[in-house]
Amino acid sequence: MPRSGAQPEVSMGTAERDSPGLDVLPPAEGTSTSTSLPAPKRPPGVDLLTPVPRGPELKGRARGKPSLLAAARPTRAILPAPAHVGRGGGAGLPRARQAFPPKKAPSVRTCGLKPSTLKQLGQPVQQPSGAGEAQLTNGLASRTPRVEVVEVKPDAFPPYKYSCAVTLDLGLATSRGRGKCKNPSCSYVYTNRHKPRICPSCGFNLAKDRSEKTTKVLEASSPLPDVLRATEPLSAAQREVQRQSTLQLLRRVLQIPENEAELAEVFALIHELNSSRLVLSSVSEEAVTIEQTSWSTYYESPSTQCLLCSSPLFKGGPDSLAGPQECWLLTASWLQVVTAQVKMCLNPRCLALHSFMDIYTGLFNVGNKLLVSLDLLFAIRNQIKLVQEQTEKTLTSEELRQLQELLCNGYWAFECLTVRDYNDMICGICGVAPTVEVAQRSEENVLALESVEFTWPEFLASSEVNVEDFWATMETEVIEQVAFPASIPITKFDASVVAPFFPPLMRGAVVVNTEKDKNLDVPPAPGNGSALVRLLQEGACKLEELSSYSEEELRRLLRQCGIPFAAEDSKVALPSLLALYESVQNGARPRQPPPHLTGGKIYKVCPHQVVCGSKCLVRGESALDHVDLLVSSRHWPPVYVVDMATPVALCADLCYPELTSQMWGRNQGCFSNPTEPPVSVSCPELLDQHYSVDVTEAEPSVQHPVTKSATRRIVHAGTQPSAGDPSAGHHSLGLCPELAPYAALVASLADSRPSSARQRPIAFDNATHYYLYNRLLDFLTSREIVNRQIHDVVQGCQPGEVVIRDTLYRLGVAQIKTETDADVDAEDADVAAAAE
Repeated sequence: MPRSGAQPEVSMGTAERDSPGLDVLPPAEGTSTSTSLPAPKRPPGVDLLTPVPRGPELKGRARGKPSLLAAARPTRAILPAPAHVGRGGGAGLPRARQAFPPKKAPSVRTCGLKPSTLKQLGQPVQQPSGAGEAQLTNGLASRTPRVEVVEVKPDAFPPYKYSCAVTLDLGLATSRGRGKCKNPSCSYVYTNRHKPRICPSCGFNLAKDRSEKTTKVLEASSPLPDVLRATEPLSAAQREVQRQSTLQLLRRVLQIPENEAELAEVFALIHELNSSRLVLSSVSEEAVTIEQTSWSTYYESPSTQCLLCSSPLFKGGPDSLAGPQECWLLTASWLQVVTAQVKMCLNPRCLALHSFMDIYTGLFNVGNKLLVSLDLLFAIRNQIKLVQEQTEKTLTSEELRQLQELLCNGYWAFECLTVRDYNDMICGICGVAPTVEVAQRSEENVLALESVEFTWPEFLASSEVNVEDFWATMETEVIEQVAFPASIPITKFDASVVAPFFPPLMRGAVVVNTEKDKNLDVPPAPGNGSALVRLLQEGACKLEELSSYSEEELRRLLRQCGIPFAAEDSKVALPSLLALYESVQNGARPRQPPPHLTGGKIYKVCPHQVVCGSKCLVRGESALDHVDLLVSSRHWPPVYVVDMATPVALCADLCYPELTSQMWGRNQGCFSNPTEPPVSVSCPELLDQHYSVDVTEAEPSVQHPVTKSATRRIVHAGTQPSAGDPSAGHHSLGLCPELAPYAALVASLADSRPSSARQRPIAFDNATHYYLYNRLLDFLTSREIVNRQIHDVVQGCQPGEVVIRDTLYRLGVAQIKTETDADVDAEDADVAAAAE
């Protein structure tokens, strides 16, 4: 039932604004309100979303100081992943091959991409001319428009303070690419690309005709399950069952399209409701009839049965297990208090909470505390993509602080529930195997450690990390914060399970993170690390036998490694070669982050500035981090450009000697022997290869699929050799004529638009949001470049040609042979055979 009495409404901007369906959405502007707001029930904590410079103090809004009671609460930690956990069979080469199964040639002539791909690019798709527009209702309690009648005296017109419930007509067309709920009494329409398993309007099982691949965790053990007594409070075990069931319900029912074009009708609806049009339908001497199209003041799930187990739902009153709650409704031009009704499954083995979650009404529910319009969430995404500065707003009350926290949590849950394929960000020119990759760093993209504690394993653990488990944990955490806003967020992390991010097809079979092996207390040791590595490779020095070496042998090794010592030093006083070895293996940069911040982020890009892999650092950057990215990639690039080329190459030699012996032997990643003067070396395999769609790959090997060579180089683009690095000149990019064009490209990266977005200073105080933000940033900035590549290829297509991805996921143009062409070819073949 609608709440009695007038609801306070606060205008947050003009009602007349542009359509929210555009690519660039205007940021929502908020103003202060004099309306009294309900006090929050818990101390809020928000992300430091404003740009901040690196330094001893963070600018922006920090999380409030917790009370003693809050400090005594238990903290939730991410448990370490198993030591050896293999990735699923969906990654790697077989997955790439399955992306292009052989298909029968179509019988019509076509050009360009299929409609779904054009939608992804934001291009209009022509619908069949005969397709009519079928109207949809919003699935709320009322199916017909409601009209409010206000009686007034002729000399006084009272202020208009209420908002009546209306039917929400989406105007979706039931045509190709869309489907309708099979329930005859339901008019819900979905897109085939994002068909839900369960209808969010009526609860009908839309997956009856296909086998369920996922195991159902909610199976009733008896034909008639016990019914929960809704008058009794839930036990701790029941609350945990309810938590897991509710999270499963959200993941199964909420599937948000990634492309704005698929929600154009929803954006039009939001714009219409924000306009709050008043229609004066009839006027008499004693009464005025006013019909309003505006947002409702009451929201609930239309389901009467559980969408997981089909048990009846309980709908209670105030102070019950499933009762109405006061909720904020936030749009670009409205801020008002509404009522959100909760329903609870009565199956003791389920107990899932059913809230209003129909995104096609234009709203996203954040824990029944906030209903936010989808255009605001897409506007936040566009701000991240377009590097728009966050508008500074002064928080004048705890109510607005809580509202900001709910909006932040809701946005990241919205992103995690959005259906997207991270392979869409793979460069269309380089594919999954770029020949050149350039290392970049973002030192001011950090996580504040005031409210987050990182722990390290106390035992010898594997460096392998489970990528799927880590990102699934991050997504589940933010979805849980939305479903249960009062739950305790993760404040303790096992740093050894933090995984780097790769597009799935660019990820290796084993992904590692060796940050636990970093030793920040190791000072740079004097000496020539390159000479020490050469002695180890030749077997002239064996560290495990140092104690058995004579004093003269030690002096000879120290001279060869350039380690200074005094002539009168005894064998005991002689500096140990182990110090130089540990310094080379650690490979830390001289500049380290302050103790209250993490180490920033490193990532590698192809020459077209598409991200190929990234890693958020807990400790300061070292050569180990770059080696982690390289060995975790599906294909180690033939040329890796990094400003610390020598430390990275030597670290790889010490950590993976068998692998590097196949890639560069004893050249330590250089173009030539580092013990000889540097010389110019031609690398013809690095030239652009003639494009061929029919690319076949053998079993995983060191050989690169494009260059057909196992040779790799670690180079830098600097022109001035380092005085402290004798082998720096051997790693210079200028030694290879084929790499000369890349020198200017590397120099221009800092001023490019994608780099400006990726290196924007930003600090978070929520670890989950920090990792999800960086993954989203990599995806959005890369996919924008890939979309332009696809657009350019589509523009050059001729009739009968389509754009495809080959085995290495590079863009190409394929000629489709139509039935007419096939008949002509067959006739020509018959004529040629007869002539013979």
